[in-house]
Amino acid sequence: MAPQSTVHRPGYIEGGHQLEKLEFALAIAISRGDSSRASELRTQIDALGDHGEEPGT
Repeated sequence: MAPQSTVHRPGYIEGGHQLEKLEFALAIAISRGDSSRASELRTQIDALGDHGEEPGT
């Protein structure tokens, strides 16, 4: 059986979207100097894991 593309794997797509949202929130927290929020967001990003892609790819 051939592997499914990301089009047929909604969990993968949703995880990537969630990762983008968290990275955006992290950028805002950093720009505001909110180190405690930035730390929380980094923990959440680490928990999601890395899909081996750069944002926007």
